[in-house]
Amino acid sequence: MSSYKMLAIVFVASLAGGLVWSTNHYHGKYQDTRLQVAEHEKTLAQQVGLIDTLQAQDTQNRALMAAQQQREQELRQQNEIYQRKYREAIKYDACAGIAAPGAVFELLRGAVTADTRDDSATAS
Repeated sequence: MSSYKMLAIVFVASLAGGLVWSTNHYHGKYQDTRLQVAEHEKTLAQQVGLIDTLQAQDTQNRALMAAQQQREQELRQQNEIYQRKYREAIKYDACAGIAAPGAVFELLRGAVTADTRDDSATAS
């Protein structure tokens, strides 16, 4: 009977040792997992902040684009008004139907340089 007691004590001691080892082992894994979760939460919070910033910038960009399109539309309308007024202004003007000399167009385009102006002035 004493060998059974001894066997039971060894068995209980090995169970207790296994229990202590597994408790320590799983506690360490638990701590590691908690650290990983904390790191993931921190990363997630940073990503949420970044997403919020990007959404705010997107909203701002959309507003700027809408304002730009509105401005371009206003400029197109203004140009159409000016074109219509110009056509009305020259409609009954006899001089508007006469073609201007090529030199006039060059002056209007800014193609004539200071040198060519000086040469033409001395030739006259």
